[in-house]
Amino acid sequence: MKPNKLWRTMLFNWPVKVFSLLLAISLYLVVNYATLDQRTVEIPLHVILPDTFVATSTVPESVTLKIKADERYIGMVDSTAIKATVDYSMVDTEGVSSAPVVLVAQPSFFDIEISFSTDPETIKVYFQKSELPAQVEANQELGGITL
Repeated sequence: MKPNKLWRTMLFNWPVKVFSLLLAISLYLVVNYATLDQRTVEIPLHVILPDTFVATSTVPESVTLKIKADERYIGMVDSTAIKATVDYSMVDTEGVSSAPVVLVAQPSFFDIEISFSTDPETIKVYFQKSELPAQVEANQELGGITL
């Protein structure tokens, strides 16, 4: 077969070949991702607050955990083994601070493809300077007598 004839064979009727390729890719994606199932669970949120600031806005006590996995295995995922934490210990100014929710999951005994996400993914909290050190100093000056 000559190179010229090879190119002619490859380029002949190319719209049908492109359509067939796109159809095969879409079929693969549908079959691959149609078996994924999603489960939502409320889990407690551990919040680490800064020492010198006080949170004046509400801080959520829980977040919604979204678990995506194969429908055969999603029931085996233990949601109590997943911990959610948000860390504000690095806050150094007054105002609104946002921090991402970090998930830590204990390793499991089976090897499956699984994804975790939270709603909300980041949490915003308004912080003000803490007045606690001034109160402690006033109590120390009065000899520990509280009025």
